[in-house]
Amino acid sequence: MSGHRPPAGPHSPVRTRVIALDGADNSGKTTQLRLLRRATGDEVGVGGGVHHYLPRWPELTGAELAHWWFTESRSEELVGLLLEGYARRLDALTGRHPWVILDRGLATVEAGCVASVMLKDGRSARDAEALVAGVRAEVLGDRAPEAYSVLLSLGPAADGAALSVGRERVADERYRRYQHLLHTALETRRSRHDAVIEADRAAIVDVQNQLRAELAQVGLHTRPLLEDVRHVVGLGGLSESGKSSAGEYLRRRFGTTRLKLGYLVDLAAARHGLATPYEEEPALLAELVVDELDRYARAHYYLLDYTIESLHRPGLTRELKRLIGERLSVVYLDAAAPVRARRSLVDPAALARNDEVKLSRGADEIAGECDLLIDNTGPRPGLELALDRLMTGADASPAAASLRMAGPLELPAPMALRRAAATTLTGLRAALGERLLLFVVAGSVGFGTADPELSDLDVLVGVEAGTTADLAGALARLRGELEVKLGVTVLTRHELLLQRCDSRTFSTLHSLKQGRIGCQYVSDDLELPDFGAPQRHQQTVQYLARTLHELRRPLLGVETSPYALYKTVLNAAKMLLRLAGVEETDPSAISALFDRMFPAPDRARIPGRAEYREMGREEIAAVAASVLEWFERYLAADPAPVAPVRPPRTHRTTVGVPL
Repeated sequence: MSGHRPPAGPHSPVRTRVIALDGADNSGKTTQLRLLRRATGDEVGVGGGVHHYLPRWPELTGAELAHWWFTESRSEELVGLLLEGYARRLDALTGRHPWVILDRGLATVEAGCVASVMLKDGRSARDAEALVAGVRAEVLGDRAPEAYSVLLSLGPAADGAALSVGRERVADERYRRYQHLLHTALETRRSRHDAVIEADRAAIVDVQNQLRAELAQVGLHTRPLLEDVRHVVGLGGLSESGKSSAGEYLRRRFGTTRLKLGYLVDLAAARHGLATPYEEEPALLAELVVDELDRYARAHYYLLDYTIESLHRPGLTRELKRLIGERLSVVYLDAAAPVRARRSLVDPAALARNDEVKLSRGADEIAGECDLLIDNTGPRPGLELALDRLMTGADASPAAASLRMAGPLELPAPMALRRAAATTLTGLRAALGERLLLFVVAGSVGFGTADPELSDLDVLVGVEAGTTADLAGALARLRGELEVKLGVTVLTRHELLLQRCDSRTFSTLHSLKQGRIGCQYVSDDLELPDFGAPQRHQQTVQYLARTLHELRRPLLGVETSPYALYKTVLNAAKMLLRLAGVEETDPSAISALFDRMFPAPDRARIPGRAEYREMGREEIAAVAASVLEWFERYLAADPAPVAPVRPPRTHRTTVGVPL
């Protein structure tokens, strides 16, 4: 928060800018201001209900207050009191804070007055508006104190009123009519607002961030809430249902950060002095948990995805979902009691006691409201497959809208390879029809580094499940027609979605999503997830390990062509460069970068393609052996020793103290 200042003292008034947050009942104004207040501290003063500022307001609640409001009070009296409360609230807050935000600005107060008059007296909207305008002129004169106003809209009057009523525990017919009139009166004032936020279906945090963005337009700058959080997986379930296993799998596979719900609650309790935090209202506790998650994510801005264990309270879980929205996936893990007993490290009596505590909190009720229910009774691969679907599906998007398209004849490759690519695509489309989902030319041809004498045509094909026989027949025909060697990698729709592929294919898909290579065909309904970090780093480590294995095999006597050995040497260097953050595909550039970034005077230099053609098999094998030996030393090397830092010697004189 920039410009943060403590509140002014009683003898040092400050210039106050007044902002109004308008909206009907249950539109979320109070919650939004509470979230904003935690982020801004004393710089912002919040004005609550106008009746708090009225000494003449009747001391009634519930049904008695409603009876006075709609039956006993005169319309002029009620409108005058509400507008007087608005004026007194302004006077009480002005000069104490640089910013004041009103929970219900003048537009909302007026709309409430109009709706009340129409309902009380049966007046038309025109007559009610005239009465309110007259009383306003008497009470406020021509004052226009609000510098900026924001409306939280719940949609058209009928829809908005239904939402407002639906969020009440009890609502009679009179209250329903009042809400419809209130929403209608607010809609007529829509154009008076500087900004309108559609809050009817949005998550509370998303509305908060829209509000913060709007307030930044007038100089009140506040950092977005959960700005550094992309996805949160909340894990619920009884003891030994697999919550910890799920959290650890997500950490290893997708790089999520594991947090305990109790840890966040303890932080909130310590920060706000709550002796018994779980006795707080679920909505308030959920806000405090989100605040702590935001603080953690802000300090660890490089972490984007989180798991939270363990969700045992349905009320708190429900409020967290309302706050975070689609960014929170609530997962409930279920498992049969005998299976949980076999997994348990405690005796059956202790497990039963643990279950009893969780059930008393309503832990099992989360199963009926979760986003994903996983039966974790069976083998572990079933759990991991379900989690893969959750994580990859969360960021999947239509491939046709995101990939760079490049026809086969547009490839940056020799004409013979371009024609072969076009022939292959035509043949596969004819054989598979709509079952062909994706066709990508990969390898040196796709990257534009093909050698007309050495390069093969490598393609990545996405298909529907059950097409292997037809695909095999089409490839057999194509290999009889083509004058180049054809290499094919095949993945089904779900293998693509779940990222179930080897490290080399993962690299190709990453390059495809990044636009570094083009796509020659993609179906309109294919979705692809994000093939990005941290999985890509893990895949690169695996690719390097596989490449070193392939490099060692021919040196141990396994028959391999000289060109395959040469490509393996290049791939090993390319993988290490990738781990260093450098992406390169041209052989000469790979060789030069490898020598510059990882210098070794006793290691053979990797030749370029032109040099390779002049070399014999034994010479290539000697280069491969030299590079492999260097990699073995590189992986085994101890860290460079660091000389200890000794503090400078100082001369001290001791007087009167025997040593």
